[in-house]
Amino acid sequence: MLLRFRITNFASIRDEQELSMVALDDHPGLATIAVPLSKERVLPVSGIFGPNASGKSNLIKAMTFARAAVIESHQRWLPEDPIPRWPFRLDSESKNAPSEFVFEFVHDQVRFEYGFSLDDTVILEEWLFSWPKGRRLVLFERTGLDITFGASLTGHKAAIVDLVRENSLFLSAAAANNHPQLRSVATWFGRWRRMTPGAEYPQPSRLVEEQALNLLRYADIGVIGSTVTDKAPADQGGFLGRGVPGHAHLGIESAPEARVELVHKAQTSRGGEPLPWDWESSGTQTWLHLSRLALTCLQEGSIFTIDDLGDNLHPLLTAQLVGLFQDRESNPHGAQLIFTGHDVKLLGRHAEYRLRRDQVWLTEKNTSGASRIYPLTEYGRVRDGVDDVEGRYLQGRYGAVPFFDRSLLADLTEEPAADGS
Repeated sequence: MLLRFRITNFASIRDEQELSMVALDDHPGLATIAVPLSKERVLPVSGIFGPNASGKSNLIKAMTFARAAVIESHQRWLPEDPIPRWPFRLDSESKNAPSEFVFEFVHDQVRFEYGFSLDDTVILEEWLFSWPKGRRLVLFERTGLDITFGASLTGHKAAIVDLVRENSLFLSAAAANNHPQLRSVATWFGRWRRMTPGAEYPQPSRLVEEQALNLLRYADIGVIGSTVTDKAPADQGGFLGRGVPGHAHLGIESAPEARVELVHKAQTSRGGEPLPWDWESSGTQTWLHLSRLALTCLQEGSIFTIDDLGDNLHPLLTAQLVGLFQDRESNPHGAQLIFTGHDVKLLGRHAEYRLRRDQVWLTEKNTSGASRIYPLTEYGRVRDGVDDVEGRYLQGRYGAVPFFDRSLLADLTEEPAADGS
């Protein structure tokens, strides 16, 4: 489980910002998770709200970049290539300043802190601490290529140090070279799942699992099953084929491919008929992909990040997805959902699966264009289930809403001058 994530100098996030999954209130009805050797409990869901271009997506991208650095920097980042980071670029200092990423998390019932800082060419610092018995132990600390180890880190280390490059992480190299302790820690970064907006979801390559089918049925979109068909697409690459050219006009016969299609309830002798994938609505495609990833996370007890939750989905369906993670019965393994979105119905006091005040994070930009990420709990008077958080948010009481300068609209209906000016 993730406890906290801190980020400095990435995209629109210039100054250090923190997202915390640690509960500040008691939530008897939520699937909160106990932190070993601590009184803290961790939340199953956090939602990030704010106007467009305020930094919500950049927080998810920062997590994605930092995780990718752990997984890929040793084996996929080339020695001569620059580090593919995104520093803040709206002032002259930040573009050359370091970026820093810090994760606090629990893995195998042990609390860890792992972090690193880097610039465009080298890893500047890297560290890993653990709290196996409630007291902090240093596993390793790094400055440049100088790496020191704590007594608690056993196994082969010196040979791995020789393999580490200036632009690759030691944890990445240790995992790739099968260091037992560090490879285990690195697996935590590989078990996240993520979903990004605007993606085109491919046609299923296998029959839809019964649990995912149940979620499709639950969504009340008319799907009752899935089937394998070898029929060619109904539209050979034209309008419905989304620009994929077919071969019929060339006189070339395409070999039939086995395809998985969703079966819809129908008034036919069979009671159901399959439809081509390109005929499915964007909402159906989104919900199938989303539900499959969500089920994997719920079964593994892993982390699911979604940028723009609610894209192509009805708000009531969005709430049901949040409910899967909030409910102890459907989330017995402590999976976590972190999402950005605009569905403020989740803040409503009468919402079935409303977000509590310590589950709500807000983003806005200051006058210099830098994002601020702050919790709703900054407004200490917010009372869960009593105050109209949804209405107050839309009224701008908590910030993180767009400002509309109506003076800019004054000339939209004016006739242009005859000379074009």
